[in-house]
Amino acid sequence: MVDDDRFLLRAIEKLLIAEGFQCRSVTTLREAEKDASAAGFDLAVLDVGLPDGDGFTLCRRLRQQFTMPILFLTARSDNSDKVIGLELGADDYLTKPFEPREFVARVRALLRRAGEYNNHFELPGTPPKLHVGNLLIDSAIRDAFKINEPLHLTDREFALLFYLARRSEQAISTEQIFRDVWGFDADTGPGAVAITVYRLRKKIEAHPEHPRLLVTVRGYGYRLTSGDV
Repeated sequence: MVDDDRFLLRAIEKLLIAEGFQCRSVTTLREAEKDASAAGFDLAVLDVGLPDGDGFTLCRRLRQQFTMPILFLTARSDNSDKVIGLELGADDYLTKPFEPREFVARVRALLRRAGEYNNHFELPGTPPKLHVGNLLIDSAIRDAFKINEPLHLTDREFALLFYLARRSEQAISTEQIFRDVWGFDADTGPGAVAITVYRLRKKIEAHPEHPRLLVTVRGYGYRLTSGDV
């Protein structure tokens, strides 16, 4: 957990320990980066405002190295801040003040979803590696390759890509994608799908502004295709 409010950090740390979690709390961006590199964490909880930077910068740097879920916990309730956080790779966004039980529920949901995807979340009979167009999607390492180059997908990006690859050429509604991949009611709702699609397209498409692999089904949802014309 990274927050410059020491009182809040102590309170949340006690709450998480009481719920059976191990928790490391720091107050600066520099401490967070140092600790993240030295130890393996399953989840990061970030504030936006930090004394030596901001949570958006930290989120971007963490996403360059790790796939763990990221939850923003901040007093900023502006929707534009939520969009920025999600575009940078965050998985959820909770505004202060918050109910402790809701916070713990979101932590459990993020960890549960990450655990499910890390432990054979594919449909029965689905091979561990899928080919769609020029993409090789490997569930064993939770990443995809484009012409043999790793894409370094985040946990959420991989979850979405693998979900659509299992249903290649099928049109899936935005609501169904959100329900099946996110699995809980995030503040942003199904809008989080569009943001993750945007991030994913930048990695898998030759021309993200004119997608050929991950296409929009207007007024409905999305479809992953081979890219053939």
